[in-house]
Amino acid sequence: MRKFFILLSTVCIMLMQYASANTPAAQTAVPTPAPAAKDFVQTYATSSENLLYLLLAAINEHKYSIEEIQFKTGSVLFKAYSKEFIASVCTKDGYNSFIKITPADNNYNFSPVLLQRLQSYIDANTGIIFQKVL
Repeated sequence: MRKFFILLSTVCIMLMQYASANTPAAQTAVPTPAPAAKDFVQTYATSSENLLYLLLAAINEHKYSIEEIQFKTGSVLFKAYSKEFIASVCTKDGYNSFIKITPADNNYNFSPVLLQRLQSYIDANTGIIFQKVL
């Protein structure tokens, strides 16, 4: 339910920005630069399934709280430093996949230490390949 409201609010914001950008007054005004986002986007030479398991292991290693896991879409909602984050794992091509971590409330006032910890854990353990046990 929470993801639905986040998705709905994101769509509404995008529609408002599109409508305001197409007005004549907005086209003549000088645009102000948007603040730089601190999204964590990193590509790894491993499968998306393996990267999802590495992400879950990294979150668990640093004792962050996993709120929700969607294995079908490859997304994880977790809480760190009393702030919620959404991590998405996607396949780039047959041999590479990438991970993107964004704050759930779209408020980028957080320490980049969280992203550095997750990245260092995943970098150190990228060679591990998880196998299904029957």
